[in-house]
Amino acid sequence: MKKRAVCIILGVLLTGTMFTGCGKNKATEAASESAQTEKEGAGEDVETDTETEKKSDQDSSDKATSSDKDSSVKEETATDTSVPTEAEGQEEETDASDAEKIAILLPNEDEWTRDAKELEAKFTDDGYAPVIMYAQDDADEQASQVSDMTEEGVSAMVIAPVDPYGLSEELKAAKEAEIPVIAYDDLIMNTDGVKYYVTFGGRQIGQLIGQEIIDKEELEKLQEAKESKTIEFLMGSLDDTQALFFYNGLMEKLQPYLDDGTLVCKSGQITFEETGILRWSMDKAQSRAEDILEEAYQDGEAPDIICTGFDGAAEGAVNALQNNGLTPGENWPMITGVGCDADAVRDIAESEIACSVFMDRRVLADQAEDMVNVYLHGEDDPEVNDYEQYDNGTKIIASYLCEPQLINIDNYEILIDSGYYTEDEVKPETTPTPEPTVTPEITEEPDVTATPEVTESPEATITPEVTEESEETATPTPTEKVTPTPKERITLKRSTKNK
Repeated sequence: MKKRAVCIILGVLLTGTMFTGCGKNKATEAASESAQTEKEGAGEDVETDTETEKKSDQDSSDKATSSDKDSSVKEETATDTSVPTEAEGQEEETDASDAEKIAILLPNEDEWTRDAKELEAKFTDDGYAPVIMYAQDDADEQASQVSDMTEEGVSAMVIAPVDPYGLSEELKAAKEAEIPVIAYDDLIMNTDGVKYYVTFGGRQIGQLIGQEIIDKEELEKLQEAKESKTIEFLMGSLDDTQALFFYNGLMEKLQPYLDDGTLVCKSGQITFEETGILRWSMDKAQSRAEDILEEAYQDGEAPDIICTGFDGAAEGAVNALQNNGLTPGENWPMITGVGCDADAVRDIAESEIACSVFMDRRVLADQAEDMVNVYLHGEDDPEVNDYEQYDNGTKIIASYLCEPQLINIDNYEILIDSGYYTEDEVKPETTPTPEPTVTPEITEEPDVTATPEVTESPEATITPEVTEESEETATPTPTEKVTPTPKERITLKRSTKNK
């Protein structure tokens, strides 16, 4: 009996041990699998099986004690399908507004107001809180603004740099703070703190201008006829990558004609370094144009083509030509610009500038906002269409290139029709001025003053007969003889002297 009882007890104990062991293996496996999945998702090393097993033992006991609580909570949540309370909704909105502040840093207010308005409207419409800041063309001020926005913890920055090379240290801190930075219009150099770049393709713009010169000046026909035209260059800022891209795109089109002599640059200034205008200065462009006219062209002469990299240089060329005594007409050169600012469009309408390239800032602002929005909240990466050209010295920046459009006298009115400019902003000034010049023709009325010439008729009765009598009768007959010609002649002579 004792042996039988012992055997029964041992059998019960062995059976219990087997069930306990199976339960522990399944719990350990589940805990290990869950832990491994979590660690892999977080990018951490997976723990060893023994460590996991220890944790699973603790977890199983914890689960046992909290199972009752969990079941009761589940029952409550299963029956609770109500919408979050108003207070909870307000708390979520507050948190979102704090997290969605977007810093927009622009070089100056005068030239970037349109961009600021467009960017502000786009971000506001999507529920962001844009913060517009101008550096007033002070690179140090903009660097300070970047640091301030980094410390404030904004969600993203959109930066049009004052100095493309001057933000390396500040953007290093922004990257460490995981703040995405979008370079806007101009590429920010020598930093890996830039996520994306949105702009208009400089090479595309150069190609547009080059092709327009080829077409309008009929360079292919000149090439066949072994004839030539003169050309001078005033390019963009030497420290701007977009200016260099523009130059390269332009030369892709024009270099063959320069090589075979169809285009002749009399000043000899052709390279980007020779033709670049630092900081996009209109005054420097005008001074350069005046020097070229003085040194390479005779009085009254001008090149057939003046190709510039920005509207300010085109305006400077117009001023230089006019100061040199030239006016738009037969000998007026083909002048090209880039940018389509209001003054340049007016000059196109007045035939002083042949063409410019329109870069719709509304499209640029919309693309920048879309990049930020998709990066912060989208499931995919922001759209880019160029991942080759734009190397900022540290890495190639994924870029989106917006489409430019050539504007000349044939189509400039589309800028009015699209609402980009009002008619008053780009209306030609020459059209109203001819009307006053018509009025001087009314000054033919002075021919009425020519009526004194009617007094020439008295000359028919000239001095022969009247002069003899006049010596005796000149004094006694002032009242009756109003017609004597001598007196009328004297009065006419006196009046002309007075005049």
